[in-house]
Amino acid sequence: MLCLPALVLGAILRISFLAALPEGYYGPDSNSYFDTTSSLWLHGKWDLGPKRRWVYPLLLLPTPVLPGRNIAAIAVIQHTVGLLITVLGIGWIVLHLTRRPGVWVPLVTMLAAIWPRMIWYEHEIVAESLLLNSIILAVALAYPVERLREPRRLFWFLLAAALIVAVKPHGRPIWLALMISATLLAGFPWRWSKACWAALGLSLVIILTTGSSKQGPWLLLSSAFPLVNTEQGKWPEYRKILRPYIEEARVDISQYPWKQDRYKKMLVESKEPLTLGPEWQALLAPKDKKKFLQVCNDLARDAIIHAPFTYARMVLQKIGMVLSDEGSSSLMSPRFFWKGQLADNEDRWVRHPDEMKLLYELDKDGYLALAAKRQNHKEWYEPFLYHFAHDFRWMQSIRSGNWTLHAAWFGLLALFGFLTCLRPKRWRETAPLWLSLVLFLGIIFSIGDSVTRYLQPVEWIGIVLVALGFDWVLQWVWRTPPPGPEPSSPASAQVGSSMAPPQS
Repeated sequence: MLCLPALVLGAILRISFLAALPEGYYGPDSNSYFDTTSSLWLHGKWDLGPKRRWVYPLLLLPTPVLPGRNIAAIAVIQHTVGLLITVLGIGWIVLHLTRRPGVWVPLVTMLAAIWPRMIWYEHEIVAESLLLNSIILAVALAYPVERLREPRRLFWFLLAAALIVAVKPHGRPIWLALMISATLLAGFPWRWSKACWAALGLSLVIILTTGSSKQGPWLLLSSAFPLVNTEQGKWPEYRKILRPYIEEARVDISQYPWKQDRYKKMLVESKEPLTLGPEWQALLAPKDKKKFLQVCNDLARDAIIHAPFTYARMVLQKIGMVLSDEGSSSLMSPRFFWKGQLADNEDRWVRHPDEMKLLYELDKDGYLALAAKRQNHKEWYEPFLYHFAHDFRWMQSIRSGNWTLHAAWFGLLALFGFLTCLRPKRWRETAPLWLSLVLFLGIIFSIGDSVTRYLQPVEWIGIVLVALGFDWVLQWVWRTPPPGPEPSSPASAQVGSSMAPPQS
């Protein structure tokens, strides 16, 4: 019952969104997930592809037989599953971590249910929503913490953690945080059951054998680019090629995180005119791909070792940039939605018309007519979501000549909640939250640039931290012992005890 207001509010917003934009967003990365479905249904070929983990592409396989247009059916399923797991999972966690769940469960779950970024990635045909669902499920299975010592509960927790790394490679920092948390809460792994070891082994097999994206060294070099030594070190010929651009990036190094995207694209530029010339271009040839990755890795590591504090500052700036983003709400406007969708799909209708027909179940003329019909509408939720995203920012980016970052009120509350989690009597049971947040942000943004979708898997933790901070303050103001269970006590059925596996 505590989650009912959030379920109702989230359902109203999602139904309104789907009524205005029934078709999911087929973004720049969506085709790499849908390729398996199109290959099977159009050509009878089984091809999971080398780039993506296999869980989300496999889940898309049966969608062409579902009622309605394919791309609309995917969006409905993602919104439905996303709402249920987001609200019930977060509610379950808050129930076991606060002294007054009757206050905090409804408030936290209502915020999560209408959080624009979460809703947007439920609408886009990418694995982000599934990743978020698997993370919330895994963290929810850690509570109440005393039950994690039970072999059956620990097995389900480890299995859910394996699902995280099976969905996307950048779920690995979360997986690592959850494994450390399991050790803190359930004891050392050599005490675990054989079934738990099998679940742990499954995670390791998935991490080591699936997905073949080789972007890490390239992204790392783009992140450390202005710190590369141009005068000495390994690969002097390539340092010489990069020298003028490294010196250019150093001119105002405090602003580099806002400019990183330009240098990132320059490093893999393949169209004329080539900024870095033919010698660097030769590195990008398939036969020299390993050498290219090695060059990027060596240059980046050398740069970080020689300027670790400057590099750490740039990483923190990138985290601040994504924490200040409020752009997901504007994408939910039909006008902006179709402006982006038409641009993303223009080349696809030329190169892969059969795939687009399978996805939209329309020919190109019908698709363009659909876009023209939908994009001129203005929906009631647009001003609400705009103001919500603006008011509930974690940080603010302000440009007055140069970009500067400033803490926002909601971010300060989350920081306070984070600090309360580090108390001696609290840090262990809250480790699945704060440790996941720290490791994910630190590792992901030390390698990649300020891509806002990277924030989506852990943003909900910030909302929970705000409640934990207030809950700690409230116990000093409101000293009367509250009714109901203490944090981490046996489960109350108010949130949905069906999330917990049966006891052995």
